[in-house]
Amino acid sequence: MPLVRSGKLHLRVALVGYLKPTSAAKAAAILAAENPAQALAFDESHFNVITEEGGIRPDYQAPLAIRRAVSDNTQLLAETGEEATPTLLYYTKAKRWHLQHGLGLLGLHNILATIA
Repeated sequence: MPLVRSGKLHLRVALVGYLKPTSAAKAAAILAAENPAQALAFDESHFNVITEEGGIRPDYQAPLAIRRAVSDNTQLLAETGEEATPTLLYYTKAKRWHLQHGLGLLGLHNILATIA
């Protein structure tokens, strides 16, 4: 987060819904929130490891455009060949796009070394 706050790293998050029956409605709830970044932070900070559930309540009545966006994002993820979170698309120092499913053995540190 310090890199994001400093403006050295820009993130774009595409929410998907595929792990559990409530996943798409939870993603829609985040996107429909007055402050989606804050809603996402709440969901993450209230994650229950035992149930593998975030803290936000599903919104089954979210606007159709938002539900479609989640569906489209989920379809796009499926088209990458693997449904895994996180799936990262980033631009490297070598000026190449890289698609990575999961964080890998070295995690975020390895990715940051590749792009910094």
